Amino acid sequence: MTSKAYQILSVERVASVRDIQRNPSKALKGLTRVMCGSRTMGYFFDVVSFDEVLEDLEALAGLELKKRVREARKGLKSNKLHTLASVMAKYGV
Repeated sequence: MTSKAYQILSVERVASVRDIQRNPSKALKGLTRVMCGSRTMGYFFDVVSFDEVLEDLEALAGLELKKRVREARKGLKSNKLHTLASVMAKYGV
């Protein structure tokens, strides 16, 4: 999910409350941060972006993923598994 979250945020648009009041259909497209002055008031998600984020959240909340994360953490503690950083350091990458 992390890379997908960064992809979504990389195309984030910013609109002020005044812009939305003037022309909502032009201001609210994709993922839009709604600002009032320098404060973020909220976010607007179009249907596609919202569905993608919702699917990712549901997958992260799943029991299978939690079980795999728990097993991976046990493997790291018992030195059965290695982190990517340790493998890269070992082979000089």
